[in-house]
Amino acid sequence: MTKALKITFFFLLPLIVSGQYAFEKYPAVKFKAYNNWKINDTKDKVEFSQTISSFYKNGESLTIQLTSFKEHWFENSIIKVSKKDVEIKQFKENMGFNPIAIDTIRVADINGDGLKDLKIIAPYMGNGTASMNVKVIYLFQQANQGFIKISFDDKQYENRIERDLNGDGNYEIITMQLLSYQNHSYWNFNLFNFVSGKLVNVNEKHNYPILVQFLEKENYKITGKISRKKMKSFALKLPEAYDVKK
Repeated sequence: MTKALKITFFFLLPLIVSGQYAFEKYPAVKFKAYNNWKINDTKDKVEFSQTISSFYKNGESLTIQLTSFKEHWFENSIIKVSKKDVEIKQFKENMGFNPIAIDTIRVADINGDGLKDLKIIAPYMGNGTASMNVKVIYLFQQANQGFIKISFDDKQYENRIERDLNGDGNYEIITMQLLSYQNHSYWNFNLFNFVSGKLVNVNEKHNYPILVQFLEKENYKITGKISRKKMKSFALKLPEAYDVKK
């Protein structure tokens, strides 16, 4: 399957791929997916809501609501989290949530603290490689049943699953950006962990970042055109458009 087809079917069909990136050999976090959105599309705004039963350890449910305003589509959308019809947290997000591409909510303990976290991927709806532009949003549950929101811009043609590269239970978040170097284009993969309420770059622990040359055909191999030492110069301290709210 070509990259163009993968991009086209990002939110439509499961993908079958023959190759594997270097990080995909490591254990993947196990998500439970929820995609039963109730959508209220009005003249001024679009609201999406979904309830996740037995989300908390005590068996209580959680409701998440996403609201985007048509007058300022990519600014000040609202993410609202409620329990027993009582709002417990609200975050602003500079991203428009689109009714034709609203993504599944994924639930898993991503950082290994025994608490369920939330992940949402919202597409920007571009063309070509720009159709891979997405906003990735995590809501990390805290001991008081509140949340810390982490969001950033990324490129994905399907959900890039977090991997545990060192077996510590805190799954690495893998980001991807497209860069140019010496007349070639490369996918640049960086690693992050959620630690002490923020994302921390953990490239050095795992000899990252890695660069994979962007080709017209499928390619998953770390490039041999650039030394691993040189690849370190492309490391990101934080993902693009990184935002944290507590």
